[in-house]
Amino acid sequence: MRKIETILVAEDDSADAFFLKRAFSKVGVPTSLHFVRDGQEVLDYLFGEGQFADRHAHPGPDLLLLDLKMPRVDGFQVLDWVRRQPRLKRLQ
Repeated sequence: MRKIETILVAEDDSADAFFLKRAFSKVGVPTSLHFVRDGQEVLDYLFGEGQFADRHAHPGPDLLLLDLKMPRVDGFQVLDWVRRQPRLKRLQ
């Protein structure tokens, strides 16, 4: 199993995002969490577009934690899109 260095978290509830950050911090998991608020931001992040164009600040994720019920583009639509992207086959 390869090391997971960057996790992209799609979560529109700020309380859930807070508790997830806290849990990773308390456990001491050596990974970088990057948060987005909706499915469109997931797509923008994965494409490296707009505010996510700087790959040094927003590296490609190794793992995607996805809330399924989000505004704009929901998690099911994101999953469908990710499955059709050959360059994202490594994404867990």
